[in-house]
Amino acid sequence: MSDDVKDAARSLAEKIITTQSFQDFESTRSILVNNIEAMGLLHKLEEAQERLNHIALQREVTDEDFAEMEEVRQKAFSHPVILSYFQAQDRLVSLLQEINSEMSSILGFDFASSAAQTEREPEEEWE
Repeated sequence: MSDDVKDAARSLAEKIITTQSFQDFESTRSILVNNIEAMGLLHKLEEAQERLNHIALQREVTDEDFAEMEEVRQKAFSHPVILSYFQAQDRLVSLLQEINSEMSSILGFDFASSAAQTEREPEEEWE
């Protein structure tokens, strides 16, 4: 990769991390990971999701199974620290989507989609 491209990428990254969206995300992430109650709720949510996935492999998932999962999910997403984190994450994702849109407009193709295609056949690259 050329030095110009590396410099441009570095400059973009530096600008992104100075945005309010990124700063809010980092702040809420730090608060989240240091909040025992919130992390406990997220851990319970992860366990409930794993249980539901395990059940789905063994049998048909029932309304009761979903209800248990939904109860845990609602508790987690109603916690103010968790809610703030996901709201900040949504704002950061929106910013990054705007940046991708602008880059795609300049480049003439969807930058993020092309970057996400990690394994393409050689002939696909030239279509």
